[in-house]
Amino acid sequence: MKIRITACDIGVKQKSTDIINLEKGKRDYTLYFFKSTTLSKTRLGLHEASSGDCILIAPGFPHYIKSKGEQWTYDAISFKGSDASRLVNQIPIETNEVHSPLQSYFIDSLLEKIAKECRALDMHWERIIACTLDELLTKIVRFSKQDFVLSMPDHSQKLRELRMEVHETFHLPWTIKKMAEKLKLSSSRFASLYKQEFKTSPTEDLIKTRIEQAKKMLSTTKVSVKQVSVACGFESVHYFHRAFKKRIDITPKHYQNFKLSMKGSIPVEEKPFTLDGLSLDSDFSGTIEIIDGEIFLNGSDAFLSDFLGYKLSVLKDKPFLNFISQEDIEIAKEAVNSIVEGRNVIDVAVNLSGQTGSPLRVEFTAISKGNTLFWFMKKAFIED
Repeated sequence: MKIRITACDIGVKQKSTDIINLEKGKRDYTLYFFKSTTLSKTRLGLHEASSGDCILIAPGFPHYIKSKGEQWTYDAISFKGSDASRLVNQIPIETNEVHSPLQSYFIDSLLEKIAKECRALDMHWERIIACTLDELLTKIVRFSKQDFVLSMPDHSQKLRELRMEVHETFHLPWTIKKMAEKLKLSSSRFASLYKQEFKTSPTEDLIKTRIEQAKKMLSTTKVSVKQVSVACGFESVHYFHRAFKKRIDITPKHYQNFKLSMKGSIPVEEKPFTLDGLSLDSDFSGTIEIIDGEIFLNGSDAFLSDFLGYKLSVLKDKPFLNFISQEDIEIAKEAVNSIVEGRNVIDVAVNLSGQTGSPLRVEFTAISKGNTLFWFMKKAFIED
């Protein structure tokens, strides 16, 4: 889609006497978002626009906007291109007419995204801008439609709008009190309605959204756990660590190490591993033998035998996956496949199935040195 942003002005402040007056208009489409009450020229004449309202002015149409007697603020974005008119007509959105979206939370974040792409000029930035502009205009139309308001029961519709807002702005410091205030409800009443509608509490719903975003960041980037914690809206890295481990059953750092090791990469802050260092840091260790795509742990000693409750002969004769609890079998299979393909795995947290049937949490590492594969295992610390 060929669309070019020609101007992107965020948070423009005007004096009470300032007037935008372009009698012949512009060659571009211009979308104004008003942060205070103004008077704006529309195709039907002068119209009062309130805070949260917006207007898309078509090329050639006069721009006339002024205050109602006090300082006023607005955001504006101008765009043109061979596909600009097609985009406007496809949505479709009425031009030269004031729109009053029932929800406007998405406007600031989408405008900031467009502004950021214009500054950075990263790969495919024009395509991202076109898609974001499409989303912005579409949501203005969607939230301005009266039939959208009437399509669901009152509380249900408002809760779904708020939930969408919270999920899209998960990095903000949301609390139940803040959410309830937006719907003009008490905290207890809001929490009750929310759980009734979505079968989960507002807090748990938000935490799960943040953790899903954190998992994406940890899986694809080498940023620190603290940076991920801040970016996802957690109040502290300690709270993030506890929340992540409670729900994913693995620490954020171990999750990141495992995911990046699958791609042949480890975080930049990690220090090189030495066999002596790993041996000192582990409770059990030995060498690995690969037979028919399975790995067997050699060197298992009496301490591991006591830990699991199996005889040494059983530990040596059966493949590693036979000792993995069922809930962790998939993550263990990924680790085994990586080892067989010649990649290191670092601190993979899994539950072993002991002789008594109770899960035993460990962190497993496999390192290749020359033609020999070494394995290390340490008992994992489990938080209450």
